[in-house]
Amino acid sequence: MNRKTLALIAVGFLTLSIISINCPAADPRGPLAREHERYTISIALEFVKKFRNPVLRALDSLGTMTPNGYASGFVVADGLVMTSYHVVSGELSPAKRKTLGFKPDEELEVKAYVYGCPVRVVKVNETADLALLKVCGAVHSRRAKFVTNPASDEPLMVIAQPGQHKTIKRGNFRGTYSFGGHDYWAVRIEAEDGFSGSPVYDNNGGIVGVFCLYDWKQGVGLISPGTQAEQLLSEYGSQQ
Repeated sequence: MNRKTLALIAVGFLTLSIISINCPAADPRGPLAREHERYTISIALEFVKKFRNPVLRALDSLGTMTPNGYASGFVVADGLVMTSYHVVSGELSPAKRKTLGFKPDEELEVKAYVYGCPVRVVKVNETADLALLKVCGAVHSRRAKFVTNPASDEPLMVIAQPGQHKTIKRGNFRGTYSFGGHDYWAVRIEAEDGFSGSPVYDNNGGIVGVFCLYDWKQGVGLISPGTQAEQLLSEYGSQQ
């Protein structure tokens, strides 16, 4: 299975409507979630036809943002947000294309926005399904801390934001996992649309990886390992 096919599978985690899940009054988040949820942000996506005539393309550039999909991302450094590569690849399954009003085989491109401001993709690792975005606007500043060797059954937490509200899910680390000819880390965490690009934390606030896929047959979520996320960020930094 090639990367493009994987992208079509993974893109099922791009939500086509805003997910509205509010924390109950008892607030079960805990101090760790309250500390780190500020760094998870929503990425608004606007899918359009890839091949448009120059007039339509010019008119689109003058129009307002009209997102038709959402995913998640998280702050990793000043002005930098990490997400899954397939989020910004423009790839959608035929069914998703039809849902958005496109032909099933129509090639698309995607524009991504954070807080209404267009983002710029500055570095990607397609094999690891990771992308680094340069964003404008007010994002909380931090330097992300990644985990390189999580323990089996270690408690984990994912913080997603595919739209207006954040969603927090908890589970456990399962170990290495091969899927479609690529290596991931597996987590036993319930997934929802829009979780692609969400950070997965351990109990110390370290980032274990980036949520990217879900294997429905095995009932496990797949994450791009934190080691690869850290490497992507380091490689970008060394080029500046």
